[in-house]
Amino acid sequence: MLMEPSQLPRVSLERMNKVHEEEINILNRLHQSIVSQADLEEIDRNFREFLEDVWNHFRSEQEMMEQFNFFAFPMHKGEHDIILGQLENLKKKWEKEQNPELIKAYIEKEFLPWLMNHIQTMDTITAHFLSHFIRD
Repeated sequence: MLMEPSQLPRVSLERMNKVHEEEINILNRLHQSIVSQADLEEIDRNFREFLEDVWNHFRSEQEMMEQFNFFAFPMHKGEHDIILGQLENLKKKWEKEQNPELIKAYIEKEFLPWLMNHIQTMDTITAHFLSHFIRD
């Protein structure tokens, strides 16, 4: 297992915590399929699930930020856009090379450290702001 969902930093909006936990569960499945050398179809299926989840995760946060005029929306969205660009590039490499190690390296060295930092910084501030408008 890459990481226990309970190891994630918590924010003041429970719906965001649940999204983060589910994302880690999906990430764990993807990582496990690579580490256990599952067939490429299973890895591809898990990778596509991860991509869809990240896209939905970011879209959901951005919709809440827009709805309540979050002051740091452009900066927060900018971080999302960088990751989405990286994931699009990774997807293209995956489709061309079918090398699971590319995905594994990105997850371990790029995405997970970024996610932890993003939750502790951007998401913490965003959740605190949104918690004044949204009750979980």
